[in-house]
Formats: sequence, structure tokens, C-alpha cells
Amino acid sequence: MEVDTGSIQSGLKETMKKLRFLLLSLLVAILLVILGGCSAPERTLSLDEKAQDVYRSLMCPLCPGQTIDQSQSELSAQMRAVVREKLEQGETKEQILQFFVERYGEGVLAAPAKSGFSLIAWLAPITGIVVGGIILVFVIRKWARREHESSSEPTAPTQEVASDEKYRKQLEKELKDFGEGGFR
Repeated sequence: MEVDTGSIQSGLKETMKKLRFLLLSLLVAILLVILGGCSAPERTLSLDEKAQDVYRSLMCPLCPGQTIDQSQSELSAQMRAVVREKLEQGETKEQILQFFVERYGEGVLAAPAKSGFSLIAWLAPITGIVVGGIILVFVIRKWARREHESSSEPTAPTQEVASDEKYRKQLEKELKDFGEGGFR
């Protein structure tokens, strides 16, 4: 059986081109999502919508894992009242969040700040995806190169036949011995 190494190489090149295109598309999509979120024009929100947005951005100091939007504690109800009051006074979401951070610390924020050490929480997933993609490309290249090398090496059928012949003779000898002497 002969292997057409030219068609294997061209197939390998096509696969690598498709993989590069896929990884580049993934990177562009991630960048668009990141940049699109930063530059999206804000539509005019009603007071209730603004309040809900702030509620979802603040964690209840008493209820682990719950925002003040979800929590039924008395403290969360008071925090919601303060948020609504500050919105009615014309304060921005950032000002309100800063007000609560000053009183309860950074742990009151539902999402980590996008600055300082907390920036790692935002960049680590993206970095992990990019590094994982690069590692995947190298692993696939190595695998494809190994496959190509193994398919281009001619097999030695005479060596396999000789090995088979040796085992066949040993089997015949043992069967003959078994037939003459039975169980020993």
C-alpha cells in the first residue's frame, strides 16, 4: 500500500490554514466583545432601570453570594432605599458604588474593579484562552508532523512476515508436544 505524501502534505497545510483562521477569528471576536462593551452608547434609562442596575452591582454584606437585588435582608432593603435616594438626587452609578465601597470595602462590589490587582480577574480568562489556543496550535502541529512522518516511512513487510513465521512455528511445536504428551 503506497501513501501519497503530496496529498497528505497539502491536506495538512489546509488544516493548519483553517486552524489559524479559526484562532484568529476567535481572537477578533473576543476583542470586539471587549471593545464593544466599552464603547456602546448608553441609552437613556428610567430611574427604575438605573436602580436595578446599581442593585445588581452591589453585594449584600450579610448574605453571602447575593446582590442587594436578590437579598431579602433588612440591610439590603436599606441599601436599596439609599441607592434610589441618591439616584433621585442625580448621582451617577459610579458615585453610588464609591459611596458603598467607602462604607463596606471592595467586597461590596458584585464585580471586581477594573484597575489595580483586581484587573487580573478580568484579564486572566482572556489570557488563558489565548495561551490555550497557542498551545493547541503547537500540539496539533506536532501531532500532524508525527502523523506525516509515520505515514511517509515505508513499513518492512518482510520483518513482519518473519516475526509471524517464528511464532507460527513455535505454536505448531507446542501443539505437537501437547498432542503427544497430553497434560503434564
